[in-house]
Amino acid sequence: MKHVQLKKTLSILALAVFVLAASAQIQRAVASTIKAVVNGAVITDFDIAQRQRLERLLSGGRRSLGSTAALNLLIDDKLKLFEARNRNMTASDGQIENAMQNMARNAQMDKKRLVSIFNQAGVNVETLKDWLKVQLSWRDLVEARFNTQVHVDEAEIYQMLSDQAKKDGVVQDAIQFDLTRVLFITRTKSSSAAKNQRLVEAKRFQSRFISCEKDLEAARRLTDVAVERIGRKTTTELPEPLAKRLRDTEVNKLTPPIQVNDGYEMVAVCGKKDLGKQATLRTEIQTKIRDEKSKVMERKYISELRATAIIDKR
Repeated sequence: MKHVQLKKTLSILALAVFVLAASAQIQRAVASTIKAVVNGAVITDFDIAQRQRLERLLSGGRRSLGSTAALNLLIDDKLKLFEARNRNMTASDGQIENAMQNMARNAQMDKKRLVSIFNQAGVNVETLKDWLKVQLSWRDLVEARFNTQVHVDEAEIYQMLSDQAKKDGVVQDAIQFDLTRVLFITRTKSSSAAKNQRLVEAKRFQSRFISCEKDLEAARRLTDVAVERIGRKTTTELPEPLAKRLRDTEVNKLTPPIQVNDGYEMVAVCGKKDLGKQATLRTEIQTKIRDEKSKVMERKYISELRATAIIDKR
C-alpha cells in the first residue's frame, strides 16, 4: 500500500538532486529560536528552514512551502515518530542507510556524492535521515494498522477501467522481467586506474554474456563479483530509468554497467513477459484506489494523534 508510494517519492527525490543543487552551504544559526514544542520535543526555526529546502527537493522544485505549512508538517512528523516508538516500529539505522544507498543508486552516483549535493543545496544530511526515519516508520506503522482494512472491490476497478476506456487513452504495455543483479565490486580506496580497469572487466563480461543459466554461474566463480537474484518485477514496480534500460535489453543479456557505491552494477534479464495494456491499467487503478483509501485513513489517524498531543506553538 505505502511501499509503492514511498518508492516513487524516493525515485523523484533521487532525480531531483541533479537539477536542484544550489551553491549555498548549510549554515546553522548560532542560536535557533523555538517555534513549537510537541509532547516535549522541540521544533526550531532552523528545523523549519531545513524542511522548506527538503520539500523543494521532494517536489522537484515545483513546491515552495511557507513557514506555517512547514511547521505543521514537522509537528505531524513528531507525532508519527512518537507513535512508531510507542508501538516499537521505529525504522532502524540500517533501514535508513539502505534507503540512502537506494537513492544514490537510482541517481547513478555513490552515497558520498549524494550527500555532497544535498549539502550544496542547503539540506543537512541529518535532515534527510530524520525525514527518511519518519517515512519508513510511518509506512510500516500504517501498513500494520490498515493493510487488512483497505479493500478494493472488483466493481470499483471495473468502473474505473470502463471510464478510462471511454477516454481512449494510450496505455503502455506492462512487462514482467525475471532479473538477477551482477556487481563487479571495487575496493573503497581503489585508485582511478583500478576502478577504470574494473569497469573494462565489467563491460567485457557484459559483451560475452549470452546465457543466464551458464554465465551467471560463471560470474559466481569470479573474484570480487556478487550475484544476487532480484526475481520477477514489472515495469510498474521499477524506477523509470531502470525500466527503460530493461526494456532495451534482450533476454539473456546484461544491462550496461553503471557505477554504484560499491562497484559497477549490471542486471541480467533472464525473462520477459508482456502483461498487456489492460493488466497495466488495472494495476495502476488498483494502486490508485488503495492509496486514496489509505490517505483517508492516515488523515484520520493523524487527527487522532493531534487530539491527544500536547502542542505548544510559539
